[in-house]
Amino acid sequence: MSIEELGRDAGLSASRRYSVDWDRVESTMGTRLPMDYKQYVHWFGPGGFDDYLVVCVPGVENSNTELAARLAKERADRQLRSRLAPGPSRFPLFPEPGGWLPWGFTTGGDGLYWVTSSDDPDCWTVAGRPGRGSDLAYFDGGFAAFLRTFVWDTVELPFIAEAEGEVPLKFEPQSGEWLGGGGTRLEPYGRFEQA
Repeated sequence: MSIEELGRDAGLSASRRYSVDWDRVESTMGTRLPMDYKQYVHWFGPGGFDDYLVVCVPGVENSNTELAARLAKERADRQLRSRLAPGPSRFPLFPEPGGWLPWGFTTGGDGLYWVTSSDDPDCWTVAGRPGRGSDLAYFDGGFAAFLRTFVWDTVELPFIAEAEGEVPLKFEPQSGEWLGGGGTRLEPYGRFEQA
């Protein structure tokens, strides 16, 4: 399934044409990113699905949903946890070898990650960490495949709730602006292209 087909399934009649400088993004992140994610960012831009799943995108004002800021937050949280409760972490965090790189989260506090076990980001699979409990979960596929199963409510991760509404689940566009109330305001560098 292409990102365009996923967009149509999720209620987008056309690309939102969200554009970022990918050289800047990948330099900041310290790695190349999957092509299906880059296509997703252009088609979908900031937003989420079913008031539940948020996909982080680069270049937005909202630090809670900005891709590099999400990774920085995960690193800071991990450092704090290791000071409070020393010991091994449940999973490696990027840039550790095979480290998990966060790309999204649910409103229930669950985290979604790429498992960076390959030099080719297009071969990365998806894994998740529940907000409550300790069972990590793995998805046998990449970013676009995961979103397709999520939109069609067939994803098989134990902590992902079943849809309560109509399927396929609809995309809920956002502007990426910082609205206050949490996180910090970043200097935006992503933009919507003019039609």
